[in-house]
Amino acid sequence: MKHFLAVCLAMLVVGAVRADPPHPALPAAVVPEGLGVNIHFTEARPGELEMLAAAGFRWVRMDFLWGGTERRAGEYDFSAYDRLLAALEVQKVRALFILDYGNPLYEANSAVATEAGRRAFSRWAAAAAFHFKGHGILWEIWNEPNGDFWKPKASVKDYAALALAAAQAIHVAAPGEAVIGPATSGVDLPFLESCFQAGLLNWWDAVSVHPYRQSDPESAMVEYQQLRALIAKYSPKGKAIPILSGEWGYSSGWQNFDEDRQGRMLARQWLVNLASGIPLSIWYDWHEDGTDPQEPEHHFGTVGNAYHAGETPVYRPKPAYRAAKTLTTVLQGFHFAKRLALGNPENYAMLFRRGYEVRVAVWTTATSPQPVHLRSSPGEFEVVHHTGEAGEAIRADARGLDVTLTPAPQYLIARTANPRLNAAPATLPLRAWIGPVSGNQLLVTVENPGDDFLSGTLQLTPGAGDFAGKKRIHLKPGETAMFRYSMSASATNADIVAGLRIYCEDVVMLELAPRRFHPLADAVLSSARIVPDGDAKVTSQQSISSAGAPEALADSPAAVVKVDYHCEEGWKFFRVVPPEGGARDIVGTPTGCGLWVYGDGGRAGPRVRLVDATGQTFQPSAAAMDWTGWRYVEFDFTAPAGHWGGANDGVMHYPIHWDTLFLIDNVSRQKSQGTLYLAAPALIYQ
Repeated sequence: MKHFLAVCLAMLVVGAVRADPPHPALPAAVVPEGLGVNIHFTEARPGELEMLAAAGFRWVRMDFLWGGTERRAGEYDFSAYDRLLAALEVQKVRALFILDYGNPLYEANSAVATEAGRRAFSRWAAAAAFHFKGHGILWEIWNEPNGDFWKPKASVKDYAALALAAAQAIHVAAPGEAVIGPATSGVDLPFLESCFQAGLLNWWDAVSVHPYRQSDPESAMVEYQQLRALIAKYSPKGKAIPILSGEWGYSSGWQNFDEDRQGRMLARQWLVNLASGIPLSIWYDWHEDGTDPQEPEHHFGTVGNAYHAGETPVYRPKPAYRAAKTLTTVLQGFHFAKRLALGNPENYAMLFRRGYEVRVAVWTTATSPQPVHLRSSPGEFEVVHHTGEAGEAIRADARGLDVTLTPAPQYLIARTANPRLNAAPATLPLRAWIGPVSGNQLLVTVENPGDDFLSGTLQLTPGAGDFAGKKRIHLKPGETAMFRYSMSASATNADIVAGLRIYCEDVVMLELAPRRFHPLADAVLSSARIVPDGDAKVTSQQSISSAGAPEALADSPAAVVKVDYHCEEGWKFFRVVPPEGGARDIVGTPTGCGLWVYGDGGRAGPRVRLVDATGQTFQPSAAAMDWTGWRYVEFDFTAPAGHWGGANDGVMHYPIHWDTLFLIDNVSRQKSQGTLYLAAPALIYQ
């Protein structure tokens, strides 16, 4: 396609607002309409797309390369993508094309940082959308511009300028086409907010993110909630903008992973996304990118690397492929209805409906099997394991249904129409934290992030016998409340053992097992110093002092320190370091630690650093501090943690000691400043 003059009109359009329902090109919330996989080819091998479609993949995500389709200025060759799209449509598979990467005709780097480059990219993007209009393609502007795919370094200002120009050009040239972005690496809220502030939600039909992690996929649910709130803050009135999981996978070559665990993660990732209202989930990757057992990048695929011409199947299916095919087969035509209350936040039961038919996906994030009881009308349920093997049928009697959960999902298929499951109120996902504020007091924080009102009872569970009384709770949607407990005078200055249960009528809505909290001496925090770290060329100012927070932490006598920090753009973080000597010692084998943090809403990344008996340094992390006010922040020592030094054998060897009591990481790498208050650090033991 040569000299695409019509798109020049797009350059005249500035500042318009599109306020409409979700774009019709976005998939319906019915399995498997929104499930797909990344590919890296325009010419499929014989039998390849047939095998891909047979797994239930209904989408592919593929680079639509600027430099490969505009080799001479103003001349566009889309023929390779014409052939790919024709082959996909035979299999009823749709395309998400990524408008990405630089073009040496206009830019020196794999980025777009000049006005001439933005104009050229926009003309090319509009020409592509016009050429393929009507085929239901999702046009995504760039891939992970907040990371290494925007060179020489990420710039949200430059990306937003490009995305705005390109989206406007596409909507003028091909008004019916869907445009999405920014395909961030991770759920990078500061980068995303900068995009929203630039007005991109006026032009995007969905927000795409890549929620990669080596931890459980269920942890993404909270990040989706945070992002959804941010979209609501900036989106035009009346415009619904969904979140897309545009790329996310688990490598079977990662440490502590194998092909079986990867298969479990695929099923759980898709189930979590379906339950979170994510209309499109793209798994990375279709087939292995190589054969080096030491290279994790080679092992994200659902099938092997070797192509077997003339055979069926043409690639070796991995457990991830079988997990995808099982999920799309068992739940074909079903939509997510609700999560059933099982009492323990580690246990999941997701109910799907198709008319009067009911199917339930169940699993646990716990490492040991979890027997659970589901309220159900009598009837029989078939059991299908996540890779397709049939399990032994189970029957619900008048009391309900008993089933044992494992980290591998199971599908329960009701043989009777419209069984009643978990009829009692179930406001989920409900969240709660327990945190000591001194040697004899603790606070319980309960958050209701759901869409329903919660009325129930809060009770500290056995093991917390020094705390008396039940407390009634009434929470509106989105509301958070705090409840204070004090120990009897005879039990002061001892470790605190506490768990909790929240129930409504006779249904346990949430349960936290009792744990032992060992408060640290006030001097550990009050004598700490703050140390800047990271790139020495990035200037910063930081201070730590004893000071009262804007709001008191109950009437706790615990020491409170104020931390002020400021840094310029770049890699910079701040370490709150305990004094040398015995204050750094950690007794026994704690499974975590926690402390109270008065957040400033700045979204800094909280971490701690520990050194084990062999000299390895670990850096457990918690969710970004995007709140204001007091919240108890916990760090799990048993979960995979960032490695900062030493042998890196993946095992924390006790005894351990403190390196950093609290670390404030500027994860956005943008200019940042804030004020936090810290109080009442404690070690946590099972």
